[in-house]
Order: sequence, then C-alpha cells, then structure tokens
Amino acid sequence: MANSAFYSKSTGGFYTREIHGDNIPDDAVEITEAEHAALIEGQSQGKRIVSDESGRPILQDPPPPTAEQIMARLEARVQFWLDEQARALGYDDIKSAVTYADEPSVPKFQQEGQAMRRLRSMAWARCYEILNAVQAGQRSIPTEDELIAEMEALK
Repeated sequence: MANSAFYSKSTGGFYTREIHGDNIPDDAVEITEAEHAALIEGQSQGKRIVSDESGRPILQDPPPPTAEQIMARLEARVQFWLDEQARALGYDDIKSAVTYADEPSVPKFQQEGQAMRRLRSMAWARCYEILNAVQAGQRSIPTEDELIAEMEALK
C-alpha cells in the first residue's frame, strides 16, 4: 500500500517505512494515510486512540474523570480564584497578600492582608464543606462557575 502507515497496539504508536525502515513492531497493522489523519484529528479533538480486538486503531471517548480528579480540579479553581482576588489588590498571590496581615507599619496593607487572610480561610472552609457534602452524596458536584459563585458570596 503506497503512502501507508502502521499502528502498533503494543506500543500505541504509529510507524512508517520511510522513518522506521524495518524497525516496525510485529503486531503493527497497516493503515492508510487517510485513516492516520482521521485518527490524529480525532485525538486533537479529545478522543483517545486505542486498539480494537484485531489491533486496528480506533477512536474512543476518554473515560470520565475520577472523583479525585474532579475534586482536585475544583480545589485548583478555588486557589486560582483566591490568587485573582489578591492580584486585584496588587499582590502577587494570596500567600503574598496574607503576609501583610500582621504588619502594622502600613495600615492599608495590614487591613488588606487581614481581609485576604479572612477570605482565604472562609473560602477554604466553604470549599471543603461543599466537597464533603458532595462526597457524602448530599449535593451534586458543582461546576467551577457554581463553586466560584459560592466563593464570591463570601466577599
């Protein structure tokens, strides 16, 4: 087959004679350039390239995220939101802002630091309250926007 490629189930990789010569895994199956292009396009749109029973490459939807992945994503979003609040006041991030909470030399910075420290504490308390309720089956998993809306209410 002219202009063909090969796909190996064992390596999950593509091969061509032009690049790999005869160093193509024994389990590789021949596919056309059009098949290869369609697989790469599907992958760029979030699909996974896997093998069917015969070893031919097919596109598959990715598995849904695990509960741990969802929780980690929501926690990361809350951290990003907190950092945004601090940056809006001119600080590098929330950690930087709260360092001023106990600094009396410049009252403005101390007040902002105290406000940011309070916001950080309240936000994490609320975040973990929500995530614990999700894990206990008492509420559905919020979207990132829904979670941030609950954080905004703390300001």
